[in-house]
Amino acid sequence: MNDNFPTQSNGHAGLQLPDHDPGYYYDRTITAGQHGEIKLSPVVESACTCGGVIPFQLMGDDGEPHWCECRPYRMRISRIERLIANAQIPNRFRYKFLEDFDETSNGQPVPDIVKLKGMLSSTADSILQGKTTKGFFLWGTPGTGKTFFAYIALNYLIYRTLQAGKFAGISSQFFQRIRDTFNEDSAQRGQGTTILESLSNVPYLVLDDFGVQGNTDWELETLYNLIDARYAKGRVTILTSNNSVHDLKDLASGRLYSRFVEMCNLVHLNAEDYREKGKREVEINIPTVDRPQGRSYGSH
Repeated sequence: MNDNFPTQSNGHAGLQLPDHDPGYYYDRTITAGQHGEIKLSPVVESACTCGGVIPFQLMGDDGEPHWCECRPYRMRISRIERLIANAQIPNRFRYKFLEDFDETSNGQPVPDIVKLKGMLSSTADSILQGKTTKGFFLWGTPGTGKTFFAYIALNYLIYRTLQAGKFAGISSQFFQRIRDTFNEDSAQRGQGTTILESLSNVPYLVLDDFGVQGNTDWELETLYNLIDARYAKGRVTILTSNNSVHDLKDLASGRLYSRFVEMCNLVHLNAEDYREKGKREVEINIPTVDRPQGRSYGSH
């Protein structure tokens, strides 16, 4: 029995899928709870003969059990659901995708938002091709949609690539959780390295509200070590901040800014409050800086 997952474009042996059909799709219709659901695409659904009954097997003419054609796709769906559930995305923002990020103003498309969404799509394409690709540093005033786009990016990358992601807010609780690992009375004692290694190794990481930290030496060194580890491994990192990326040049002696420039697309979300859907502008740019000598992005 073939237990392999199908490729995204061609399906697996015995089942040919149309181009751009991974074998499943997200149905936005909400019948219960806060989300729609991921369903088998019509081609896979029509090929299913097990009725969706676990373990998705049926008895062949030879008297031996065989996997149903639907099984690898149902396994993919199950994996996506599990990864999104474990990504620490707030429940109401799970299964938000590119279509949920408004790209219009007064009924007209905003070209740079269309471009930003295209950049995210291209990021997923590059990952599926095995290429090292940049993440995003999203900055702008509160309410411009930075965190919402970060949720969308995390959902989208998990859905497209079936790789894990995590959402983490840079808050006092974030650092307190790490500090607790040094407290003799804490149940988390000794787990600081494990926490940071987990964040360093997860394929996709969102760090929300960068810049709200107290900027103590310990906090900055903790953040730098995390960012540098992800830089060395070529991991996709998405950061949001109310501060201009240029205002961060002096943090950690400029080392954090240097990493952001190398590993992220720098995106200034310049708009009225996104929730009011007013003026929408996005400035997508990479500033001219002196490139540091040393490791290239993704090198160890």
